This record gives sequence, C-alpha cells and structure tokens, in this order.
Amino acid sequence: MSCEESSLETDDDECRLTTRRLVLRIARTGDAADIARFADDLEIAQMTSRIPHPYRLDDAHAFLARAEDELIVAITARDNDAFLGLCSLAAAGAPETAELGYWIGRPHWGRGFATEAAQAAIDYGFAVLELAAIEVRCRVINNGSRRVIQKCGFGYVGTGLSTSLAAGRVASETYRMDRRTWQSLKSWSTPR
Repeated sequence: MSCEESSLETDDDECRLTTRRLVLRIARTGDAADIARFADDLEIAQMTSRIPHPYRLDDAHAFLARAEDELIVAITARDNDAFLGLCSLAAAGAPETAELGYWIGRPHWGRGFATEAAQAAIDYGFAVLELAAIEVRCRVINNGSRRVIQKCGFGYVGTGLSTSLAAGRVASETYRMDRRTWQSLKSWSTPR
C-alpha cells in the first residue's frame, strides 16, 4: 500500500487507509489468529471462493505467506483497532483490472463495514493504483454482498459458475466498474 495519497496516514512505519469508522492496513502475520477465528465460519467460507472449511491457524499463515500478488488489507475498527475482516484487490484477467474481494466476521455483520471498506479499496484502486477497472463476484444467494456491490455502484455483467473451496461449483454474479464510472460517482457525491 502506498502512502502517497492524502487519505493515507503513516503511523509507526505502516501505511493506513482511514475511513469514518475503519482503518484498512496491510494484513500481517499477527492477524492470523483473528483471520482463522472468523474464516472458520462455514457461512462465510461458502460465500467466498478461496476460504476452505474447516479453516485453521495454519491456513491463515499459509494465506498470508502467499498473498504477494495482491493487496490484502485487514479491516479494523478505527476506535479500538478490533479486527473485523479482510479486503483485497487481486490482479484479474485483463490488464489494469483488479478483482475486489471482502469478508467481515459474523459478529460485525449488518453495520455497513463491508460497504465502507469496499468503497475505500475501490477509491485506492482507481486513485493510487490507477486501475482501468475493478470487478467483483458474489454468489447468487448472497444478498448481503449484492447490496454492498450495488451501494458501491458496480454494474451487473452476468451470471455464471464460480468455484468455492468450501461449496464447490456455485452460481455467481459478476459486476464491473470502470474508471469513468468511478469518476462520475465521485463527482456526484462531491458537495457543491
């Protein structure tokens, strides 16, 4: 994560992206126990593509060790630094395109944390990484994730099959946002 943007702060030699209620920072080895605790939830694992079930501490360490080709950030509470979940931007098939991923631990569902974290990651992807597009997928039965995606302004692309380590082949929806759409959304939300 770069510290070049004004929305990023440097604290103790670590870059942090802050929002109204959250701090997004690079996921680190010290997060492994929290990742394992929340990711071992079957309902979370079945809604993602890369979380196996059961999910153990060794899985979290292995995940963090091989996460070099993507931006993996821990989502933490701004007021008390509590670990809430993960968010990522990973290289997608097309050049200058990333795939957004996110999950929030069950005790923190229903408070808008996933939307707030996703919006921060999207802004970072377009403003700092200068991506041309960001894609995101969700299972067709994942209404919560679909609401996050819609609140962020993604456009529906289509329905297909995806692979989930915990659930096998599943029906999923793909959404996309290009740079021009993001710029329009940012200008619409700017107070005049």
